[in-house]
Amino acid sequence: MELAVAALGKVFAGVGLSSAAGTAAGTAATAAGTAAAGSGALTALQGVATTLKVLGGISAGIAARNQANDAAAETELQAGHEQLQSAQRTTSMKRELARVLGQNDVIYSAAGIDLSGGIAQQTASEQSKRATDEISIEQQDSEFRRALYRVRARGQRAAGKSAMRGALIGAIGDVAQFGMDVGNRG
Repeated sequence: MELAVAALGKVFAGVGLSSAAGTAAGTAATAAGTAAAGSGALTALQGVATTLKVLGGISAGIAARNQANDAAAETELQAGHEQLQSAQRTTSMKRELARVLGQNDVIYSAAGIDLSGGIAQQTASEQSKRATDEISIEQQDSEFRRALYRVRARGQRAAGKSAMRGALIGAIGDVAQFGMDVGNRG
């Protein structure tokens, strides 16, 4: 640009319009300098804006990842709580079985029935088998619920990692766009 202004100045001087050429050259040089300063300021402002956008995007990705990790930790705590509740339910079933068997023993003893055989033994065996089946079902259900909690926690952690990757890719895209804009401006 400055070379073009200097060339115009020489052409005008050769034609005898040196004062007009000097004024035109000075005005053109001032305009070129202002444009260059404006372009530099625009680039600097765009660079600051891009930096803030990148930092904001990465911060949002970190926050999303942390939130997902917190949710996963809470889900894992729920799995532990489920295991505790299952143990309590199992213990309650065993206590109920012992209470029922004890009541039956008292009833059969009061009736003079031998507890070591016959109907008393058969009833106790059936009740023990039924309680064992219920306890087994409870333990299997509890294990299934805990497995669901573990799967949910893994999914939450994966979502957090994905949010972070998305933020980083977005930041790379913003920086690339800034570079292309500066390159296009020249």
